[in-house]
Amino acid sequence: MILAALALGAAGHAFTCRVVSVHDGDTMRCADGTRIRLQGIDANELDGTCHHACARGAADQARRGLEALVLRKSTKCTSTGTSYRRVTAWCTVMVDDGRPVDLSCEQVARGLAVIWRRFDPGHLLDRCGAMPPPGVPVK
Repeated sequence: MILAALALGAAGHAFTCRVVSVHDGDTMRCADGTRIRLQGIDANELDGTCHHACARGAADQARRGLEALVLRKSTKCTSTGTSYRRVTAWCTVMVDDGRPVDLSCEQVARGLAVIWRRFDPGHLLDRCGAMPPPGVPVK
């Protein structure tokens, strides 16, 4: 599994993830065991702490929000690298009305995560119109 995750972590690798669990508001696990860390965002930690800035939504809200979007669904992802034995990636999921939703953008738009510019240096989150909610600083 670790070797598979490292292979998937090669930047630009496109893959599909059938999500079987969600750890928190920015990390999920695929059916093959691969853990994915959503690129460019940071959700509050499960213990309630934050790295630099806290999102409006609490950690459990962020986890439930991501679960509602992806649990038992297939996501399309493009890897950007690895972090702490997780593949970092931009991921989308098809929602009920048939349109693709960028998971990083959606978590930010819902106030469940903040943009972490250190991991979005090209401002790719701006492509989806996702900006931090008022009062939530950009990391």
